[in-house]
Amino acid sequence: MPGTWQSQPIVIDGDSKDWPSPYPNYDSKAMVAYATSNDKENLYITMETGDEMTQMKILKQGMTVSIDTNGRKDPEFKINYPLQNENDPLVVAKKDNGYKSEDKSQTATGKWDKKISKSADEATQYSLEGFNLCNGGYMITQTTACGIMVKLSIDEYKELVWEAVVPFKAIYNKNVITAADAGRPISVCFSVKGFKTPSSNTSDNNSGGASTNTGGVGRNSGMGGRGGGRGGAPKENPMQHLYESSKTWKQFGLAYQQ
Repeated sequence: MPGTWQSQPIVIDGDSKDWPSPYPNYDSKAMVAYATSNDKENLYITMETGDEMTQMKILKQGMTVSIDTNGRKDPEFKINYPLQNENDPLVVAKKDNGYKSEDKSQTATGKWDKKISKSADEATQYSLEGFNLCNGGYMITQTTACGIMVKLSIDEYKELVWEAVVPFKAIYNKNVITAADAGRPISVCFSVKGFKTPSSNTSDNNSGGASTNTGGVGRNSGMGGRGGGRGGAPKENPMQHLYESSKTWKQFGLAYQQ
């Protein structure tokens, strides 16, 4: 896929206002919409979801966004944000037959929305792996030596919006790309970990299997995008999505303009 040139820098604030509406890419199985762009100095990455179970997985189990600068599926750079949070009480009840989400009457009064927003506000730490100049753990308010910034929030449409900027100096060891880099292959992966199934006695937090999807251009079908609303889990088992891990890949070429 061709890359998208970013004429004005993206402000990393957890708000999707700087991005196209709707987001151009959507993974219907992972229930996430996403987009990427770049200018001469930076790669910009965003993801959003309005699905409650996906939001729960991201905020409780954590999410990893990986980058492969060869355009394949062997990432050398990873942004772990938010980090897994065992103490987050977002999943409110664990029954014999699985996790149970909030009572709908509570949701109607806004209690669930407040819990989701509180968990998003408390997602203040992240870690980096493989980057030039900066690795290890950081607070989102810190200035890193390599210039990477991340932020997520719940917007006015109850969408979880995730954003990051990755300077090219952190992955290519040069401050700016040139015309020779136009079309250079690169890939980004959004990895979301499912909850452990109640019947499992293993320590693996993943579900019985991870779905791997390479999302294409498409519409979000009510899941991502401003005002899209919250979608539902597959009808055959309303809770199954909570236990499913996913990897969503976007493979594209860098954009370049003089």
